[in-house]
Amino acid sequence: MSLVVTRRRRADINVVPLIDVMVVLVFFLLISGRLEQARTMAIVPPTASAGSEGTPATTLVVGVDRDGKLYLEGKEIAADALSKALVDHALKSPGTEVVIVADERSLTGAAVHALDAVAKAGLKPRLQTRQPR
Repeated sequence: MSLVVTRRRRADINVVPLIDVMVVLVFFLLISGRLEQARTMAIVPPTASAGSEGTPATTLVVGVDRDGKLYLEGKEIAADALSKALVDHALKSPGTEVVIVADERSLTGAAVHALDAVAKAGLKPRLQTRQPR
């Protein structure tokens, strides 16, 4: 009979693999959220053979989808709220260009309303088009 009792080492929990997996999941969720946001606005701009290639970084983007819904910076907004938001932005930074991205099959009235709201706010409107194929 042995009087020496062997002690078991306490099991260590290695958290490094857990942290690695969590970081990968966070990156996946962040990237998939951005892709989902880009997919919510199914807008196909009309074609034009003349126009500028890009827009400066100090622009606002107003979208008009096929059903005539308005979007400000990717978030759906009502027509009266769009006018108020544009006026508020014009007070903060006058002379900002507003790029209007309208679907080629959108209702003309919604696109004209967006153009009118930009002009009433005193901002510079631009229509985004795509190059013909």
